[in-house]
Amino acid sequence: MPEWRDKGIVLSVRKYGESGIIANILTLEHGRHLGWISNYKNKNVSSHAQPGNLVDVFWKSRLIDQMGNFKIELISSVVGKILDDKIKLQAVISLCALLEKVLPERQSYAEIFHATQAFINVLLLDDDISKNAWVEGYVKWEIGILSAIGFSLKLDECAVTGKKNSLYYVSPKTGKAVSKEGAGKFAPKLLLLPYFLGGPKVVGSNFYQDMITGLKITSYFFKNKLLLSINDNKNNFLPNARNRFIEMIEKL
Repeated sequence: MPEWRDKGIVLSVRKYGESGIIANILTLEHGRHLGWISNYKNKNVSSHAQPGNLVDVFWKSRLIDQMGNFKIELISSVVGKILDDKIKLQAVISLCALLEKVLPERQSYAEIFHATQAFINVLLLDDDISKNAWVEGYVKWEIGILSAIGFSLKLDECAVTGKKNSLYYVSPKTGKAVSKEGAGKFAPKLLLLPYFLGGPKVVGSNFYQDMITGLKITSYFFKNKLLLSINDNKNNFLPNARNRFIEMIEKL
C-alpha cells in the first residue's frame, strides 16, 4: 500500500460528502497533490486546511494512481495572521489559485515550493521595510514561477544591442528586455519594463502603478505562452482570485 510523508502548502479545499473535503496541496517532494480528508467538521482539521498554511502531510492509498487520503498537521498558520489585511489575504488566495492552475499534478517543483514559502514568510513580516516590498516580491515570485516551468524572462540586458543599461521594454515574443535604442519602430508592440525590474522611471507613476506594469508582463506570458501550451490553446484565463488581487492594487 503506497504512502509517504512530506511538507506541503495548502492551495485549496472543497467539500466532498457529508463531512469530508478534497484538499489540493503543493508538496515539496511530490508536487501538487490531491487527497481526501475526513472529519472536516472538526475545528482543528478545518482551521489547518486553509489556503497558504504550511502543513505536515501524510498520504496513503490502496493504489498509487488513486487520489488517496491525507492526514495533515499544522506547521505554520498564514490566514490567521493576515485575516485583517484584505490585500495580503487576497495575495495568498491569488498565488494558491495560480499554482493550482499552472502546475501539473504529482510533478515535483521543489524550487517553486521554496520560493512560495519564502514569499509567504515576507508577507507575514510587519514592519515599515516590508510594507511595500511584499508586493514587489509577489511580482518577482510570478516571474520565478514562469522560469521554473520553462518560460524564463531575461530582463538584465537588451536582446538587440546586448547592453545592460537604458532598458525600456520586454519583447512579448521572446521575454527578453529591449532598450529604447534597440526597440526602434517596434516600440509600440513591446511591453513596458517597470522601474523595479530595471526599466525607466515614468514621471507621475507611483509604486503601485509600477507593480501593475510588472503584473501586465507576467499576465501576458501566463496567458499567451504557458497556459496555451498546457491547455492545447484553450482555457488560458487566469484565476478570478488573481484578477481581484490586481484590482485591489489598482485602487491603492
